[in-house]
Amino acid sequence: MHPTIRLQSAQRSGSKDEDAQEAAPAYIKRVIDQELNDRLTKARERGQGFVLLIGNSSVGKTRSAYEAVVSIFPDWNIFLPSSAEDLHWLTAQQLKRPTIVWLDELQRFLPGGGSSGMGKETLLALWSKRKPVIFIATIWPNRYQRYLSPHERPESYAAKREDRIVGTLRLAERIYVEDAFTASELAAARALAESDSRIKVALQDSHYGVTQVLAGAPELVASWQHSDSYSKAVITAAMDVRRLRIEGSLTPALLKRASGVYLNDEEIARASTDWFEGAVSYCIKRNPGATSVLIPQPGDKYGSIASYELADYITSYGARVRENEPVPPELWGILAEQIHDPIDLQRLASAAHMRDVQRYAEPIYRRSMALGNAESGLWLGLMLHDQAREKEAVDVLRQATNMGSKDAVEAFTDYGPADEAIEVLRRLLAAGEGLPHYDVRQTIARLLDEEGRRDEAEQEHLQAIAEKRQYAVYYYALRLEGNGKVSEALDWHLRAIDADDSPTSEHACRLLVKDGRLAEAKAIYEAAMSRGDERAPDWWMEILVKADRLDEALRLAKSSGSYHQIGKVLALAGRPDEALAVYKEQIDRGNIWAHYYSAELLESLNRYEEAFPHWIESLPLGPYLSGHSVVKHFARIGELEVALTMYRHYFAKGVDVISDELSAALIEADRLPELLEMVGKSAMRGNGGGSVHFLCRVLEAHGYEEIARVLRKHGFTAEGTPAVPLPYPGNRGNGVNSRA
Repeated sequence: MHPTIRLQSAQRSGSKDEDAQEAAPAYIKRVIDQELNDRLTKARERGQGFVLLIGNSSVGKTRSAYEAVVSIFPDWNIFLPSSAEDLHWLTAQQLKRPTIVWLDELQRFLPGGGSSGMGKETLLALWSKRKPVIFIATIWPNRYQRYLSPHERPESYAAKREDRIVGTLRLAERIYVEDAFTASELAAARALAESDSRIKVALQDSHYGVTQVLAGAPELVASWQHSDSYSKAVITAAMDVRRLRIEGSLTPALLKRASGVYLNDEEIARASTDWFEGAVSYCIKRNPGATSVLIPQPGDKYGSIASYELADYITSYGARVRENEPVPPELWGILAEQIHDPIDLQRLASAAHMRDVQRYAEPIYRRSMALGNAESGLWLGLMLHDQAREKEAVDVLRQATNMGSKDAVEAFTDYGPADEAIEVLRRLLAAGEGLPHYDVRQTIARLLDEEGRRDEAEQEHLQAIAEKRQYAVYYYALRLEGNGKVSEALDWHLRAIDADDSPTSEHACRLLVKDGRLAEAKAIYEAAMSRGDERAPDWWMEILVKADRLDEALRLAKSSGSYHQIGKVLALAGRPDEALAVYKEQIDRGNIWAHYYSAELLESLNRYEEAFPHWIESLPLGPYLSGHSVVKHFARIGELEVALTMYRHYFAKGVDVISDELSAALIEADRLPELLEMVGKSAMRGNGGGSVHFLCRVLEAHGYEEIARVLRKHGFTAEGTPAVPLPYPGNRGNGVNSRA
């Protein structure tokens, strides 16, 4: 929890009021409390659970969780890990008492911080203990959404790693904590304000939420906004370091070098010899907001300061208000020199990589790797592969593999020489070691198949089945099906069902229906439903429609109570107008999602003009759904200026809705420089990465292969412009249009 505000009147009085303000304010009951308590109570009854509170900094996530734990688990141990390694250690322990595992800032424990991180297997291992284990975690919404955003490069190893994170997050029961108080929460706060003057003050603030005021947010922001130029430079530098997702200590040496980047020539000339010390003194001074902007971290001796931590709210605030500001080019070099921790160097390189600033990403990855961090080798190898530098990519992945990165082994099996990859995998198999995402033996079988060594692959598949490896029977059935051995494949799919290889049910049903064995297929579908397969109704209805059993599919859809299922079945049966009639009935009832489904269906039929009004009506669903589609629509029909106006509107709000359609429209309008500027600004935010990848895909589709090649290799500058001149028309003689 954040320290709470202290009122100046109490500080001056030196009375009991001052002592009272050392304690946390009275707890203001939140609307999420009942849901949180219910979920934790049920988790206690089950003996396991994972509850994730999602909300911005200083909205009360931790306080709500604390109050619930005190109430429901007074006799449980609480484990506060500092890293994923602590969690791995806990899995090896024999728990003597029921345990709460408290994961504040969940992203610190997920894969990507230099270790394999906490995965689904970590939770399952702890839930298998004899004593109950419940996870309680917190995370900011933008970080959560970044993990859940669909990855648009399914062929890349990075997507597989993201899938591992998503698989972990989907085990969680999510509870969203809103920034602003509801009417009932405000009423509860007003009642408590009679006896707690801090809550009374918080209620009077019109710019911040109650919890933010209690955590001192207004004072923290004012400390930055109204500081002198030197103090502001120190705080801004710290903000940008954290914006780059660097988690290590902000040492005095690092802060001093970084702060100089934010001073102009006159400020540098007029600076006193102790300008930095004076600025830091201001930044660490506690104000009525209870905490300081910079929080000193102790050194080896009493009274010494080893480093500083940036206040949590300012970290979050800085990430928002500076999102569209380019990271000063000088800062990359300073941080590369000042950071010596290989994990933080990986984070720094990753921040450059996500911005497509390869000039900085590559050497920083290499330095991190030289300091023993094999994970940096993995990501450098993937970056080089994206740049079409295949030989260098394989060399780096080979080195990372030899350094012990299991993730690099998986990437090496995708991109390295098959024979060499097979040998690496056989050594792992002999040592009894596994991989994060792939099964070792089945990966060997896949590589042998790709090399045309069918007999050897067959033996590996059969051995995997004998060893009862997960999905081994299922994958063998798919292999037979792919080789045209449908009858044998069906037999093995049925065996896979007996082996509880659940993904096989859909395939088995499809083959049975094709073979006219509907009753057997229906029994398998019903068994899948009894096992809790949530996807089963979708694929079973599709199978029924394709088997000309529309009436049965419609009965099932209607029994689900979902109008959308009915619409999907009718659309699949080639009766879209009937599906639209189903959606219209819901539209008439004020269902905004029915507009969205209507628009999706009409667009799939290329009936764009009819889809458009539905996209407009569904805009309140947000930019990632309808807003993105509206921009695409205007770009597709040639209303480029309208599309760009909407794009800029969303971009200013922190949402990037650029699409292949918008990119293509700009290219066709001979406005490539404008498109490059847009993509460069998007890349500077560092939210998703791959900006160059997506742009180059569209460029290649329009015949600009040479521009794409150069851009892939060199990326952008720190300011968001192409790192080298590109050969497009009008580029002042720097090359020619590759289509000419």
